[in-house]
Amino acid sequence: MIGFHPRRRAFAATAAALNLAAAGPALAHSEVHHSEPADGAVLGSAPPAIVIMFHQPVRVMTLRLLDEAGHERKLAREGARTAAVQEVRASVQDRLPPGGYRVEWRGSSEDGHVGGGAIAFRVEPAAR
Repeated sequence: MIGFHPRRRAFAATAAALNLAAAGPALAHSEVHHSEPADGAVLGSAPPAIVIMFHQPVRVMTLRLLDEAGHERKLAREGARTAAVQEVRASVQDRLPPGGYRVEWRGSSEDGHVGGGAIAFRVEPAAR
C-alpha cells in the first residue's frame, strides 16, 4: 500500500482544516443575532416575554425556559412552529421569582442544518 509523503500529508491536513474553518460561518445558520433578555442580563423584574432574533431564518422546533433547579417554566409561543422565522417570541406564563434562568432553543435552518443554543439571565429585584 502506497502512502502519502509526510509533506503531502501535512499539506492535505492543513487544506482540510482551512476548508472546515471557511465552511464554519456557512454552517452556523442558527446563530442568534439578538435576544430579549440578552444573554447574561440581570433584570430587576421578570421579563414578560422571551424574544430571540436570528441572523437567518430558523425553524425553531423547541423553545424552553428553565429555572436554576432545571424545572421547565411555561411559555406561550407566538406564531407557527413549522415556519422558518428570523424572530421567535414567547410570553412568559409563570411568575418568575428571583433567581437564574436559561432559555434553550433548538432549530433547523432552511438548508436542514440543525443547531441550538441557550441564553441565560437572572432576575434580581433591587433591595429596598
